[in-house]
Amino acid sequence: MPETLEGITADWLTRALEIDYPGTVVTSATPGSSVRATGTKLRLLLDYNDAGHAHRLPPTMWFKSGLEPHSDHVRSSHEREGLFYSQIAPHGLINAPKGYFAEVDDRGFAGQLIEDLLARNARFGSEARPVGTDAAAQTLTMLARLHAFRWQSSELDKLGAPGGSLITDGIVLHLLTADSWEESMGRPAATELPAAFDTVETVRRGMQQLWDYDSQSNERCIVHGDAHPNNMFFEQDGSPGFLDFQRLMQCDWAHDVNYFLVSCMDTDDAAANERELLEHYLIALKAHGAPALERDAAWENYRRHTMYGLVWNVVPTAMQTERAVDIISRRFNAAARRHELAGLFDLG
Repeated sequence: MPETLEGITADWLTRALEIDYPGTVVTSATPGSSVRATGTKLRLLLDYNDAGHAHRLPPTMWFKSGLEPHSDHVRSSHEREGLFYSQIAPHGLINAPKGYFAEVDDRGFAGQLIEDLLARNARFGSEARPVGTDAAAQTLTMLARLHAFRWQSSELDKLGAPGGSLITDGIVLHLLTADSWEESMGRPAATELPAAFDTVETVRRGMQQLWDYDSQSNERCIVHGDAHPNNMFFEQDGSPGFLDFQRLMQCDWAHDVNYFLVSCMDTDDAAANERELLEHYLIALKAHGAPALERDAAWENYRRHTMYGLVWNVVPTAMQTERAVDIISRRFNAAARRHELAGLFDLG
């Protein structure tokens, strides 16, 4: 894998693409815009030989890897994204960009070449454009299809332990320091947070209890893991899709459902509709082959998983924009209040 963006040459791209597209030669590669956040993404304009054109390879695609100063903390997350494109995406369970290459080298550096959604005229999700109830229901149907696919299967162990790279990378607890939490409590979004979570110790304690719960859950499945608005896209007809599968993992279903609904919907809209939307998800989950879940227990489980979203209070601007952190942390803080989150944990 390249260690810098300058290493993404026509020769390297040829060697990457010819694995699944034999005979392909990239005759020229022109770098375009780049996005440097949790991961590193570079848009490429490509020309091919006749074999490449015969494979109908597109004129643009994105290279994605981890070439940031913080990438060593999330190295395994890039491996998970490669696993999605190589083993799960081909089943067509979820609307996602097409993958053209996904590998991990012997140093643990992972990288992918993925579809340029701009060529689909897709619209990218944004925290500033909340998801409405109709799009939320469509998204939950899609997540139910993904979740039911390997429900409580031994195949889940290929994704590692429950909680995945959220735990193995240690990134969540790395972000949740006393200083970062104290600073976040001075921001406007913190006014929504229940007083029980005014210290980082209570949040860390609750987070650990959530992970313990997930590790023992008998309702585990494949989850996207990071289903917030900036990891969504929408087709011209409004159909939703997900990108960024770095947090792919086995976990309790409620991780995805809560994280999606709370982070993506307007706070008042979520409060008015989330229980009905949860019912929609449970019906779709059963329709795709998972067991029927008891409604009241599922509602409590959904509320419980609001805990994870509190980490948005300390997400650094190197990973997300200041506006995204403010809006999404405000949504989770408000959800912690209306879900009476503190009563679901032993905060000491």
